Amino acid sequence: MAGILWRLRNLSRYLRGSTILTANARFNRLIRQQEKSEMSKIRWYQTRRLGRESRLTRNILARRTPLSSSSNSNNSCSFIKSQIGESLSPNSYTLLAIPIMVADTNSNDKQIDNSRQELKNSSPRRQDEKTKTTSPSRLDDNLRDRGDRGERLFKWILKQRQFTDAAIEQVIQSWFEAWQRHRQQIGQFEEFWTREGNKWTDLMLVLDPEAVISNFVAQLKADEATNSNINNCKIAIGMLFNMQGFSEVKVNGQALKQTMKQPSSALRKEHKEEPIYKLDILLKHLQSKAQRLDQLPEMEFMGSVISSIMAFATLRLAEVHRDTATPLPDGAWQLHTIIRKTKVPKTTITFRPLCNRDICPMFWLSNWFKRRNKKQQNQPLWWHKSRKKEATYEQLYKAVNIIMQEAGIEKQNTVISIRKSSITKDIDQRATQQQINRFSMHADGAATVQFHYDMNLNDDIRERLAIFE
Repeated sequence: MAGILWRLRNLSRYLRGSTILTANARFNRLIRQQEKSEMSKIRWYQTRRLGRESRLTRNILARRTPLSSSSNSNNSCSFIKSQIGESLSPNSYTLLAIPIMVADTNSNDKQIDNSRQELKNSSPRRQDEKTKTTSPSRLDDNLRDRGDRGERLFKWILKQRQFTDAAIEQVIQSWFEAWQRHRQQIGQFEEFWTREGNKWTDLMLVLDPEAVISNFVAQLKADEATNSNINNCKIAIGMLFNMQGFSEVKVNGQALKQTMKQPSSALRKEHKEEPIYKLDILLKHLQSKAQRLDQLPEMEFMGSVISSIMAFATLRLAEVHRDTATPLPDGAWQLHTIIRKTKVPKTTITFRPLCNRDICPMFWLSNWFKRRNKKQQNQPLWWHKSRKKEATYEQLYKAVNIIMQEAGIEKQNTVISIRKSSITKDIDQRATQQQINRFSMHADGAATVQFHYDMNLNDDIRERLAIFE
């Protein structure tokens, strides 16, 4: 704008000193030439300013009018009168077209800026950039910080009781994967505790831990936390006060039990009568894959091995992930794992040859290790050959999902449904209760199997009840 106004000032000086003012025809022709030159300069200026947005520039320049509104015209007229002088005749005010057009560029420049901002906001690339700025990475950072604060608070409390660093690490390692959840909930409690104006040292002065946990649970409900989060927080903070030295009676009193009734009942599973896919569907798919082992990608091969183990050992995926395998001299294979839901966690399962070799876990385990070279034979069971590291739990889950989808199993069935389908088939084949309890490896076999794994329907019983003489 400064350059444009400078050109206007020079133009007014040129017109004031020119002899052409006495001849109207030549004067008007000169004005038109100056108008064209100024228009081309303004067009070049705006095009350079907008760069690639030439389409937007043409639209905005097309919307410009040579004459401004009445209010702007009056202001522009007074400005030109002061610059050119009173010697101009009233008929010569037609030359105000140039300065009026330029003087109105303030509003047009605002339109350009607004239009350019709208164009940027509507750009798909910028929308993707905005979504990336609010992507889960920021959420992951917040959760990581919360977990770190929770872990520091937990270690600080144990150090107040003169625990060494080695002893604290052993306490943490005994929780296995559950520690990742505990540290998040303790970090959430730490935020609540400091937000109330308290310090860590004030935790050592607490006399009624039940009241502290109840207040924390009430705040979680006010913040509309999920029932699962409320229940996990109650467990983690109760464990924190237990580590501090409080007895279970003081931590989990009657008032807290009443407070937790609604979240706990909401988490209980509903006992449904629902069908489940036949295990034979999955076994037939494994049999077809056994005919083309050399053509299977690594993920599909790993998913086939896991599916066979889960079908014939009824292990959960987390337990399969902890497996170690040992070959026996007679060709059988042993799996060593830890089942935490039983009274005796350490478990050894032996796979021997079956009548159908293609679906036998022994067959799949043998070929799984044959894919490795000599240097990789001593690596963990679920060693990812292409990535040169052990497969994670998520990768095992993805591999089994690939096999289930290829077999035609509906997506609503999760990986644990293999265990359900296996136990359901055992019950359907009239296996004894003792055999089912031993096969499922549950501590309280009968009730657990009936509630979670017996997916047979009661239609046959109802049909027999409907028959009468």
